[in-house]
Amino acid sequence: MSIVDYSVLKNEDHGAEPPFKSDESGLHGDADFPIAVYNADVTNNFVSWHWHEELEFGFVTEGSVLIECGKNKHILNTGDIYFVNANTLHALFRSGSGAKSVFRSIVVHGSVVGGKEDSIYHQKYVSPITDSSGLRELIFTPKDSGYSKIFGRLTNIWDSENIKIPDHELIVRNELSELFRILIHISEKNMPANPAASIAQEARLREILLFIHDHYAEKITLEDMASAAFVSKSEVLRCFKNIMEQSPFEYLKNYRLRNAAYMIQNTADSINTICGLCGFDDHSYFSKAFKAAYGCSPRDFRK
Repeated sequence: MSIVDYSVLKNEDHGAEPPFKSDESGLHGDADFPIAVYNADVTNNFVSWHWHEELEFGFVTEGSVLIECGKNKHILNTGDIYFVNANTLHALFRSGSGAKSVFRSIVVHGSVVGGKEDSIYHQKYVSPITDSSGLRELIFTPKDSGYSKIFGRLTNIWDSENIKIPDHELIVRNELSELFRILIHISEKNMPANPAASIAQEARLREILLFIHDHYAEKITLEDMASAAFVSKSEVLRCFKNIMEQSPFEYLKNYRLRNAAYMIQNTADSINTICGLCGFDDHSYFSKAFKAAYGCSPRDFRK
């Protein structure tokens, strides 16, 4: 299994697999029109934990997909729609044993609809969404009221932006404006806010993940992680347990293994070199852990 990184996926290109990153801080689309559409096949891949300033809309086109947003988990079947708000920690995986798990997504900055932050459009229609602590993610199924309108607008945006039809910017902005209007209406329905403690933990976790991804090739201690987020060691453990449902060192090991798998597939470096580059100082342990994760040895994986 390998990873899908939105920062290099371009429209229908879902075969590219770059080094793993968790924060999508790179630009989606162009600076003057920050929107991008992706077709992601997670049958044998996954989009691991990440976040970004942009809002994300998506819908499953084949099979079923598991989306995790912080502590929440949702299984999406073909046709189901998801929305993930700005800066929300999330991940997408294959769900079930079906032949395929494919989804299409639209990652768009709020400025496409709102323009500058001091504009009435941003203040009235974008900020209430992106600043809402209660609006983290939404799931829509064909049984839900308004589903057809939402699905129609999303497919129109995806198709228009994917093939860059004439005047696609106007078409996309118009459809997005209607989607934002729907989201505003939903957010006004007395949606309960997430507990402040949960939001704070997610923010701390993002800092810890950034530290891990910058230093995974080095020796990392629990104290190092705590210092990176200015919290106690016990709080690091709580953040991972409450949101990731695993220990920080289990996450670190899996992160190192994912990077190793990428390097084995995409570089000519020796297995021993990759072992060291990915933070493993025991070749025997690395081979054993890799086989447990991928079902074969590193050398067989390369073959």
